[in-house]
Amino acid sequence: MGCYFLLIEEELRIRPTHGFIVLGDGTRHRVENTAELRASVLDIADQIRAAWAKLSEPIAVNLRPGQCRKCGMLEHWRQAKV
Repeated sequence: MGCYFLLIEEELRIRPTHGFIVLGDGTRHRVENTAELRASVLDIADQIRAAWAKLSEPIAVNLRPGQCRKCGMLEHWRQAKV
């Protein structure tokens, strides 16, 4: 719900005060658009961006001699030392 609040605010330039989640059984739960919820969503977004940035970093590996030569993924691995 917090993500939806941010999207609505960005697109419509209004900040919703609350929203509702409707469960499978039809019950509705009110969710307040609090500063804490907003901060939590933005923090998680920052964590996701940081994780994505790390995907391009090399991974330290300790290979046994000859291990890469017989690996079927060798052609797809940027760190291969053959």
